[in-house]
Amino acid sequence: MRRELSVPFETRGHRGLVNIRVLANDDPWASGHQLVVPDLNAEAFRGFPICTATLRYHGQGLNAIMGWVQLVTSTDAATGSTAVVVDGFPFLADAGPLYAYGHLPTFFHAPADPGRPDGEWRADTFLVVVPDVINTRVLEPIAAFRWGYRLVGGYPDPLDPERRDPDWSGFKAVLSTTFPDWTYL
Repeated sequence: MRRELSVPFETRGHRGLVNIRVLANDDPWASGHQLVVPDLNAEAFRGFPICTATLRYHGQGLNAIMGWVQLVTSTDAATGSTAVVVDGFPFLADAGPLYAYGHLPTFFHAPADPGRPDGEWRADTFLVVVPDVINTRVLEPIAAFRWGYRLVGGYPDPLDPERRDPDWSGFKAVLSTTFPDWTYL
């Protein structure tokens, strides 16, 4: 299973393209899961998605400084309860909403939670810029896509990536509550 999508964008007077690839993880050891789960049971992690998004962009230098913000919506199939969180690395939990930031940053994520109840894990992933690059905590979305997986009977089924408008108005309350020192255009 391999699913690909390209999403065009334009920022700072230059055009670019986000190339997204989602595939089922057929080798959790090769993908490095033992680094975060030392007692890894590879079979339990097999089949969860791996998402990689790379950038092609005509701008250079500081024009190519961008970031990624990801919001995850988890739904429990049995109860129907839904939770939305700003996704990030635990050791950077208080730093801000950015999942990654830098020069033409690659987005990579390999979520796997074999112990969670059946339901859906869906990520809305936004390519963002800070309009003045480094001086303010202002984020502007310039491209977006959605991806994730469903768990049915404990087995993951990766979802096709979908292009979406870079409109995060539906997530502004979560963003502002979680990271109130940032501005979301």
